[in-house]
Amino acid sequence: MSSLLESLGTRPDVALVVFLAIGACWLLYSYKFQGKSGTFIDFSATIANHPVTPEPDAFKTPTPKPLPDFDLDRTKPQLYRPFRHGKNYITMGIRKLDWDSWIEMDSNFLWFHDTKVSELEKDLNAHVQYVDNAVTRDACFEVLEELTSYLTARYPKIFQLKGGVLHNTLTGEMFDYPADGQYHLDAGAVCLPGFWRLREKFNMSLDTLHIEAGVPHYQAKLQKSMNRFFKSMLPEKAFFIQLDDGLHWSHRMGNQDGNEVASWATANDVGLTIEDLYFRSERQSLRRLPRSKALLFTVRTYFEPITTIAKEPHVPGRLAEAIEQWDEETSKYKGKHHWAGIILPYLHEQDQLQKESGLLEKVSESAYPF
Repeated sequence: MSSLLESLGTRPDVALVVFLAIGACWLLYSYKFQGKSGTFIDFSATIANHPVTPEPDAFKTPTPKPLPDFDLDRTKPQLYRPFRHGKNYITMGIRKLDWDSWIEMDSNFLWFHDTKVSELEKDLNAHVQYVDNAVTRDACFEVLEELTSYLTARYPKIFQLKGGVLHNTLTGEMFDYPADGQYHLDAGAVCLPGFWRLREKFNMSLDTLHIEAGVPHYQAKLQKSMNRFFKSMLPEKAFFIQLDDGLHWSHRMGNQDGNEVASWATANDVGLTIEDLYFRSERQSLRRLPRSKALLFTVRTYFEPITTIAKEPHVPGRLAEAIEQWDEETSKYKGKHHWAGIILPYLHEQDQLQKESGLLEKVSESAYPF
């Protein structure tokens, strides 16, 4: 971990708070951003000699409502089910963020945490990269400050800050907490990528990230609105079917350490059964940091067997209907031809069983996307 932390001027255990507290964290920074007056400020030539300082009326992140009696073991993962009945249109899916629920914790925390630690210890540079300049360093420290403030306020029984030391009471980890403190992927920690290598995406622009990944209809339906949204954002859900149970990396998609780009073109579906298929979804948040003005993108991954979520009332029928409505471009992007012949008959069978048992009449259907 030395290069990043040496440049930040702190000990190696400090920044682990950032890496382990969230599923993935991207800092996207545009060297030009629009100020309140509507003019554009160019930091590229001046930032090294003029550190970013808070404006007198700068936005301050609200303090979340504390959960002093939060029971991790009894808190099950949120049932995010981002698919509807009928045709599912490609949209940004933006919703207002509830400050209290920015970072969600549940009973899967230790499993995810231990997997991330293992991945970071094996090869830190494969999962963490950054642009070494004053702008990025300032933003990284601000992420650390924001996470520390949030976690200690929201989950005081788990995260405690005393005497300049941040303590995770669940894991026993202790971290020294320092007092100092087009959009590009200029810094990132991606510990559970699935089949997404940080080294292949690092320093790419927002558009390049989406276009090279083949995101369905990005240029036609999302590009202009997404760029406009990023530029105007002030400080104040998609899903995949995975072919194996690899939380940190899907081994059926190729070698994690290989040079070949991992995609559905490299996927191995030989001998695939319904027990091999997993539902992988994400809860994403996007914030503009009040001091550095960087954009912080966090991703919380949810990972469950298809055979598990198909037991939930209404879910198998709704999921099957959503998959069958995909157009050709979306189907290709999500690798439908690898697994549709296995999952669709199974989902229809489970849906029929729920109908015959009367379960669907007893339990009302929850609102999208849950």
